[in-house]
Amino acid sequence: MKKLIATVLTLMLSLSSATALAAGAIPDHKGTSTDGIEIGTASLNSAVKSYFKLFKKAGDQYGVDPNLLAAICMQESSGRNLSYREDGSEYPAWGIMQIEYTLEKTFAEFGEATTGERWTLQDRLDPEKAVPFAAYLISQSLIRYDCDYMKMIQSYNFGQTVLDRIIEAVGDNWLEERVNAAQYATNWPYEKYGDAEYIEHVLRYYHNDIDYIGAKVRMNGKLIAFEDQYPILETLYGETYTLLPIRGVGEALNAKVKWDGKQQKVTITKGSKEMVLYINSDTAYINGEEVILEMPAMLKSGRTMVPLRFVMESFDVDVDWDQDTRTVEITK
Repeated sequence: MKKLIATVLTLMLSLSSATALAAGAIPDHKGTSTDGIEIGTASLNSAVKSYFKLFKKAGDQYGVDPNLLAAICMQESSGRNLSYREDGSEYPAWGIMQIEYTLEKTFAEFGEATTGERWTLQDRLDPEKAVPFAAYLISQSLIRYDCDYMKMIQSYNFGQTVLDRIIEAVGDNWLEERVNAAQYATNWPYEKYGDAEYIEHVLRYYHNDIDYIGAKVRMNGKLIAFEDQYPILETLYGETYTLLPIRGVGEALNAKVKWDGKQQKVTITKGSKEMVLYINSDTAYINGEEVILEMPAMLKSGRTMVPLRFVMESFDVDVDWDQDTRTVEITK
């Protein structure tokens, strides 16, 4: 089973060597099968595919593979905005991402934090709200489970509380114990709880043809949580660079960061050293001395992103890149 987990994680996190696809396109392909778990062997329907630009936008912002959002959407709703059954009874979860009513408070607070408006349960039927919220939940689970995609996927179905109880009880045997999840749910009157094969069902729809664009940052062994914009990977002239939001730079360096919107300029100050970068310019200045950048600072989704390695190493901070887990390791 451990070999299976490692194989699946490698498949999910590996960069595709295929030609980059146009935004908004999700291809169908035969996929693979590993030790009984099928990966990408089932097709996404047209309803789910129609939301891919939304998946990509939310994925960019919260460091989640848009293909994973598409796979979860397919498993949860097949792209249908579910709320009521034909017999008039209400689904416990609504919308294309099937957001549970028990998340009412978290959903409302997320809406207020991101749009200034407290979202209601009715807003779960708005894909423009449901998809970013789902991406946010997934990103938080990634941090909670230390980038373990298997646990993250299952937690979307079980919820973190029940999954945590299972892991605490049986440790590494949690995958096999999923069939007994009802025993770990408080005041649950039924024999079954959730989908004990949710990971397997989601992975059937997981098409990893588009590069996983998210990256995680770990500082001194601890993952950094970003509130509104996760690090991203950008490729320039065949080389891939990690870009970090300036807010994350300030946190990682314990430095002062100033943004000048009029001049499109970022100033980072720590101690006696000052760095100045300009959006889309390959020239930076360190204490007034000109330095040529391999990757310029840029704006993504209205947020300022700066080249992580150049900035960190300029302030004498060690940076390493773990290709297997897509994690930037910062040591200071």
